[in-house]
Parts: sequence; C-alpha cells; structure tokens
Amino acid sequence: MTIGMRIFLIGALLSVSFGALQAQQGLQPKYDISPSIAKLPEQADFFGTWLRSDGTYRVEIEAGKEAGTVVARYFNPEPINVESSLFDEIEGQPRLEFVLRDEGYPGSAYRLIYLAERRVLVGTYARPDTEPSQVFFVRDDEQ
Repeated sequence: MTIGMRIFLIGALLSVSFGALQAQQGLQPKYDISPSIAKLPEQADFFGTWLRSDGTYRVEIEAGKEAGTVVARYFNPEPINVESSLFDEIEGQPRLEFVLRDEGYPGSAYRLIYLAERRVLVGTYARPDTEPSQVFFVRDDEQ
C-alpha cells in the first residue's frame, strides 16, 4: 500500500469517525481542542476508564507488565472476557485493538485511536460476519 493510499485511508477513517461523533446520541465529548494545538497521541492517552457513548459499555485500560503491552477489561455492565488486547500503529498513530470472547461476544473486536482534539477514543466495533460500526468512548471522569 502506498503512502498516499495510507494517508487517504487515515483521513477517511477520521472523517467517518468525526461524523459518527456528531451523529451519536448519549454521552458527548467534553472537549473540542483545535487540532493545531492538540498533542500527538501516545499509548498513555488510552489508559483509564472509558464509557461508550451509546450504552452501558465500559472499558478499563492500563499498561501491561511488559513494555508496550496493554490490559483491557470490558463491562456491559457485568465483566466480559477480553481474549486479547494490543497496541499497534497505523500511520505512526497508536491504535488499541481488543477482542471479546464470551457468551454473546464470539470474537467481537474493537479498533480504537485516540482523537486528541476531542479527548475521546474513536474507531470501530465489529462482531464476526457483520460490518463494523463507528463508536466512541469518553473518559469516565470527563463526562
């Protein structure tokens, strides 16, 4: 994949994610910081307790015991087993991915990036064999 295509895909993802932010009801981001002064995202921005905008879904994210690893715990509102969680990068930006494997969650997956100008996690949630849906999470202590 060429650099131009990658940049286009990132722009499209952020564009769709921002549109989804405006369209969703429920919790709303508290901040709207100009992208020109927003800090560059890093893994530590993901750490903490996050609430999904459209329900009782909650994720707690913390650093793993080894450098670069992450521990994610998911609740709806009861705990749901997180099969795996990891950080990777897309175009130099950290991305959190975690997979749920429990009753009613047969390998459902989240792929989230930190949007610094809104101080939210945005991305997709997908159940196996379905199209991903756009989601966002706000910090529990910033709602």
